[in-house]
Amino acid sequence: MSIEELQKRREELRKKLGEVKEIREKFNEKSKQLKEKRQELAAQIKKYKQEGLHHKEQRDETNIRVANSKKRRRELNKEYKEIRKEIERLRKKYLPEGESLEFLNKRKEELEFKQMTHQLSKREEQELVEELSKLNEKIKERQKILEKTPELKEILEKERLIKEKGDKEHVKVRELADKAQEEHLRMMECFNKSDELYKELKKIQKEYVMARLDADKAHKKFVSYIKEIREIEEQMESMKKKEKVDKIQKERTAIQKKADDVYERFKKGEKLSTEDFMLLQKAGLI
Repeated sequence: MSIEELQKRREELRKKLGEVKEIREKFNEKSKQLKEKRQELAAQIKKYKQEGLHHKEQRDETNIRVANSKKRRRELNKEYKEIRKEIERLRKKYLPEGESLEFLNKRKEELEFKQMTHQLSKREEQELVEELSKLNEKIKERQKILEKTPELKEILEKERLIKEKGDKEHVKVRELADKAQEEHLRMMECFNKSDELYKELKKIQKEYVMARLDADKAHKKFVSYIKEIREIEEQMESMKKKEKVDKIQKERTAIQKKADDVYERFKKGEKLSTEDFMLLQKAGLI
């Protein structure tokens, strides 16, 4: 190839070099952004996993408390049943047959509530008042017996306290179970978010790998173009040096030929000019 052809090829390569450099920088920037996104997603995944594990620990701890509270409730229920048996035995011994004091009090509350909240006819009102009067008499009768029977009064109080404890334990079980369920739902929410982000992370990772491959491919082209440009420039430099040497050699040959001609004239005794003598000296002939 001639120097002109090499120069043309070099310009083409320089243009391609600029284009491939731009492509490489574009993919490098994309890789950088994807890497930052990947790090951000990884941090979010770690955060949600840690939160999920925290809620799991809270759920498991609460479930243990639920189990303990249920056990306590069962114990109280068992104790309550035993006391009820003893109460029935004492009632048969001391109280008249019929409704229990608890039943009578409950019935009284129901009638009083009905009296306050319902629009009753005169007859209905009269019947209700009469029933309340009878209930009060029965309640007073049983209360008098209780006052005279400390054994029965004591066990009824014990029954009330155990029932109260059992009711509280039941409420506690329900509240703890609700809390455990809430912690479980929060745990699942965190793990689901973590899974969704992990899917996105895998997608980002794939895009990152492709961007790096494209950037590396562009970089290899960039390096190959630079190498070819340098080879062309070295070739051009070599050709220029050869041209220079050839030119000098050509000039020397021409000078030598001219000097030989002058020298022949000198040997023939022809008159030479100052320029002719300088030419002979330059050629080393005198």
